[in-house]
Amino acid sequence: MRSLAAVAALFLAACGTTDPAPVPAGPPASELRIGMQEYAFSLSVGTLEAGPVTVVVTNAGGAAHDVVLRQGDREIGRSAVLPPGERQILEVQVARGSPVHLECTLTGHSPAGMHASVSVAAAR
Repeated sequence: MRSLAAVAALFLAACGTTDPAPVPAGPPASELRIGMQEYAFSLSVGTLEAGPVTVVVTNAGGAAHDVVLRQGDREIGRSAVLPPGERQILEVQVARGSPVHLECTLTGHSPAGMHASVSVAAAR
């Protein structure tokens, strides 16, 4: 019975978490690199500059993923559904005043943990 409990605990740990990935510290940036994998985003920066931002999206996972970037109620960018190993570059316009939210829109991915937020610097 103990071995069954141990196997169940390992299985649940391997399934991931619904908590978003930690956001790196550092100065505001005009480029954001997003690594997508099951079921998390890996971000290159935690704060963006307001204005034009280059977003480099890479699917480093084993399943298809996408990312939608929203600021407030406005969609500012959307990648294609990328197969494993594919990359796409987006150019987005980021406004001051609210964070940029990222989400994978494929069924079940966001609830499994594929969502994150990046802050926006108040001034340059």
